[in-house]
Amino acid sequence: MQAAVVLMSRAPIPGKTKTRLESHLKKEECAELHKAFLKDINAKFLNLKNENTRIDLYLSFTPKKAESSFLGLISSDFTRIPQIGSNLGEKMYNALNDAYQLSNLPVIITGSDLPLLDIEIFTEAFAGLKERDLVIGPSADGGYYLIGMKKPQKFLFDSGNWGNSNVLQQTIKAVSSHNLKTHFLPEASDVDTFKELLQLRSELINRKVNLNFLKNTKIVIEKIFNYK
Repeated sequence: MQAAVVLMSRAPIPGKTKTRLESHLKKEECAELHKAFLKDINAKFLNLKNENTRIDLYLSFTPKKAESSFLGLISSDFTRIPQIGSNLGEKMYNALNDAYQLSNLPVIITGSDLPLLDIEIFTEAFAGLKERDLVIGPSADGGYYLIGMKKPQKFLFDSGNWGNSNVLQQTIKAVSSHNLKTHFLPEASDVDTFKELLQLRSELINRKVNLNFLKNTKIVIEKIFNYK
């Protein structure tokens, strides 16, 4: 499968990232955790690229002046795209459209808060786009962790109600009104809260060590909890 894959991320700067975890962690710990996520996701995406005919990788980042924050975390294989827009929907659409214009390929976008997301999810997403207009990965909070399409559809991102529990329902309603066929991926959860971090820690304890194991994330989590 040939496709463009966009990773959205804010810069891993203390006090500016993973702020919901500051209820239990120091700002510096939140930033270190985010850096570990990025390192492990970067390795996973490079493996994904090696396993497919053509995968173009993009990093959609914010703030614009913080591109250097990703040095040593995200490979130069990722074309950098600064995030542009007044809300999440505009930023997502612009990133998708930029990647599509550069690659002229089906395009998929996801975030940097899902280090456990398996390569198989992307393989399924690629396969889904061969038969359907869209692929959507629902998240447990009522949104979605991944969306892909053969070409960018602006109407999917016109809603101003981003960040609430109705995002997925609103998207499905919009898709239905335009008669687009959708393939749904398995549900997954972001790691935004301390409870979700505890769940991630538990899963890593029993996780099989392989090429895509989250070694950087595991090291940082062990360091954080040894301090507690």
